Amino acid sequence: MSKREDIMRIWQESFSDPREYVRMYFDRVYRDDEAITLEDPSGLTVSSLLLQRYAMSYHGSTLPVGYIAGAATRRNQRGKGYMSRLMTDALRASAARGDMMCALIPARSALYYFYRRFGFSTVFYTKEQRFTSLHSFPVNGTFDEDKNPSSDDIWQAFDRFQHARPCYILHSRRDLDNVRADLDYDGGDFVVINANHEDHGPHIAAMAWGVERGDLLLVTDVMGESADARTAALHALRSHHEGMPFLLYGYPDDVSGGRLMPRGMGRVVNAALMLRAVAEAHPKYHSVIRIADPLLPDINSHTYIISDGVCAVDDSFSGHPDLDITVDVLAEIAFSTPHIGDIVGFPSVRPVISLMLD
Repeated sequence: MSKREDIMRIWQESFSDPREYVRMYFDRVYRDDEAITLEDPSGLTVSSLLLQRYAMSYHGSTLPVGYIAGAATRRNQRGKGYMSRLMTDALRASAARGDMMCALIPARSALYYFYRRFGFSTVFYTKEQRFTSLHSFPVNGTFDEDKNPSSDDIWQAFDRFQHARPCYILHSRRDLDNVRADLDYDGGDFVVINANHEDHGPHIAAMAWGVERGDLLLVTDVMGESADARTAALHALRSHHEGMPFLLYGYPDDVSGGRLMPRGMGRVVNAALMLRAVAEAHPKYHSVIRIADPLLPDINSHTYIISDGVCAVDDSFSGHPDLDITVDVLAEIAFSTPHIGDIVGFPSVRPVISLMLD
């Protein structure tokens, strides 16, 4: 049996996804070179996960990150430590291929505690905003729904929108195609909004994704060049789903209201790569940071001196560091609000993750 077939069997045994969805996922998304497995003493594959390749915009840099999906162990083999070994293998593999960080979205809330044992921190949040069925999403500008946009235009606009976010898990064009295929499978709704500004001419100004969940429409993301354009996308979804309340997974720093909720976790696997990006983006930032990483000590457990746009490793430093922290605390500081960063003296930025096939 191939690795792909082994992982499909574990997936079907562990998750409640319909067989048709699993086939779609493994036909479109699965890659053999991203699969990591563990075998029992008899040679049977008992635990598996996918360490998928993504990138993140971070302080003006684009850094490689890993995304862990489909982590699962056969039912009759659970409780034997296989997943703990597999997670450690995955983190080392992620660091070895040059990733700055690993990200994941726990399948249920209890798993947040499990992943913390491996240095993961809850760094991705969403602002849950609820709108009643009577909310019409009024706009000020003139916008039109594009009923038949070209795939090239969609990709170019999407890529422009995602790069406008200061810290975001970026999607490739292949990823975007898979997102739309996943939405189609769920019977979801994707809207594209055009604007005709004097300075720019007609162009795509916003887009949004929604899927019905019970008696409401879950809007998994809305992107656009302005708040008014994003509202126009929600207005278009409203015209398709009259009489339904909306639940929007909004931007975590949105000041218009909503409830901040955990969305995912991140684990730094290459602190030097992260801190170099910080140093290059903030040449006036000076700090000495000592990091302890019990799981990846050879990679991350060092003293980092950031000065004049450069980050250097100097384990001979004998003074008192500005920050003496563990790797999970590094992520909690680095991926926090700028207000928190100001308190500890670090240029923090809130990250965003969306449109993952979780």
